[in-house]
Amino acid sequence: MAGQSSTTGRKTSLPAIILIGLGAFLITLALALVFFVVPSQKKTPLDINSTTVTETVDGTVLVGRALASGTPTDMNADKPECRPAGGEEGEGAEGEGAEGEAAEGEEGEGAEGGAADAEIPVSCFIDAGIPMYSQRRVQAVEPSDGDVITLQAAQSLMREDIAGSDGVEGLINASVDRITLDRVSSEPVDEPTSTLQMTTTGDPEADAPTGFVREGLQYKFPFDAEQKDYDYFDASTFTTNPISFVGETEIKGIKAYEYRQDLGPIDMWSSIRDHFSSISTGYDQRVESILASYRREGQKAGVWGLEGDPERDVDMRRYYTNTRQIWVNPETGQIIDGKEDIFQFFAPSQEEADEFFADKAAVEEEIANPTRTAVRFQSGWNEETHEATGAAAQQTQDTLNTFGRIVPIVLGVLGVLSLVIGLVLGMRGGRGGRTARA
Repeated sequence: MAGQSSTTGRKTSLPAIILIGLGAFLITLALALVFFVVPSQKKTPLDINSTTVTETVDGTVLVGRALASGTPTDMNADKPECRPAGGEEGEGAEGEGAEGEAAEGEEGEGAEGGAADAEIPVSCFIDAGIPMYSQRRVQAVEPSDGDVITLQAAQSLMREDIAGSDGVEGLINASVDRITLDRVSSEPVDEPTSTLQMTTTGDPEADAPTGFVREGLQYKFPFDAEQKDYDYFDASTFTTNPISFVGETEIKGIKAYEYRQDLGPIDMWSSIRDHFSSISTGYDQRVESILASYRREGQKAGVWGLEGDPERDVDMRRYYTNTRQIWVNPETGQIIDGKEDIFQFFAPSQEEADEFFADKAAVEEEIANPTRTAVRFQSGWNEETHEATGAAAQQTQDTLNTFGRIVPIVLGVLGVLSLVIGLVLGMRGGRGGRTARA
């Protein structure tokens, strides 16, 4: 009897040992998913390839070709103030434009000779109320590996009312940006690997020497984004400024943090010049070509519609303002919506630019009747972009939730149950064996 009871006890304890071992394994696996596996997978994927397009809205642009040649745009040609003195509507101007066609705001010597000598108001070269949109394609390129990813972003601002076979006629400005990021923090690497080519219409060679260290987020936020301010890089001015957390909301059912950045007025000529001066030495024609669109010298105040003596000479620089709003899915760091309110205008000094921009009535008047606007564009992502980015963010969020929460919870519950049942069986088996032996 004693020997038989001992065998029964050993048989009873075997399932208990198996269940206890299984429970310990499941609990360990659940903890590993939460604390090791999922965190190690919170990296920017290497297959990024996305396109964002804004809604088409009415905007304003200073047409560089027209300004350079001194020939009013088609929209302004019939205005009395836009007809050159003497009635000869720009035979010489057209020849000048064909010889030295310029980009949006890209002036040069020919521009000064055309507009200033004829005393044609700058407003004659500004097209207002035209359909405009912006598009950007971001894709992963080399070098990229387990720790870093290089993103290339091609962005352009277009006018929809002018279309050509290659689309160049409707191009206002464009840039190609390359940046290498840490795949976890989304911060740029501390190496001079960033490049930013600024190309303007009519002069595809007008890129500029690049290769620099930048700071601040740009195309993606870190995983588990926080409700705080982040540094954010602005590619139009090469400056880094804080972008502030505003609040929490939902966009198409996806949790989102809203961040907002108010910039300007920023002297674009100075900020861009300082940037290129910091990464290159000596004279570079490409840099001068870029800078030419941000400064106008030796013109009369009346040409720009400025108050005071219209005959006084003024040197005008372009100033940049932007109210940028970004909505980020905090779990993935993906940007799921964006909106910008861009206003670029000319002013003779930083003080005057600040004073003008602070005067809301003056700004509204300038928007309604532009006399020194370079670009006015206010738009957000269109519906197709919302659908695509929302679906991508939802997929990433679902994957993280599945393996970071749901699966660990299920494994943990099963592990605890298995462990408890195993312990109960073990205790009952032990008591049964002792009773039989007694």
